[in-house]
Amino acid sequence: MRPHQILIVGSGDVAAALESISVTLGWDPAVVTTHDETTSRLPEAESVVVLSHDEKVDGPALAGALTLGMPYIGAMGSRRTQARRRSWLLANGVSEELADSIRGPAGLDIAADTPAEIAVAIVAEIIACRRGAVGADALSARPGPIHLHATPGSTECPGDGRPRRKPQ
Repeated sequence: MRPHQILIVGSGDVAAALESISVTLGWDPAVVTTHDETTSRLPEAESVVVLSHDEKVDGPALAGALTLGMPYIGAMGSRRTQARRRSWLLANGVSEELADSIRGPAGLDIAADTPAEIAVAIVAEIIACRRGAVGADALSARPGPIHLHATPGSTECPGDGRPRRKPQ
């Protein structure tokens, strides 16, 4: 049996942790950062996790994964980022039903804060989807803030302290 193929679209600490955990699980991760890399690697993937916040990369990556009918399509980011991606998908011919199938924010609700914890939450959700687990609480199902201890509207991810794009 070939190893599970996971396509990680984006870079940074969460991508590195997700790649490392995937290798530990015996999966075959591919980390890509450009539209061309994504397009070339997408057909061989079984799971896609979009970490990019680049509109030229994340929307087309999600649309491509949806078109291929991937069993797991996850996207990291705030609710505002999820709404922006959804709008892009709808404006580019993706049905509401397909757009709603994206797991965003990606991951099970384990109150993850650090990049490694976020990666664990995402991997746990992929495993749950692959195994048909019921009752696993997806982060996308939680109302309210994604990071429980973050100040609403803050521009930093609690785990890494790096500044993020200011809210508009």
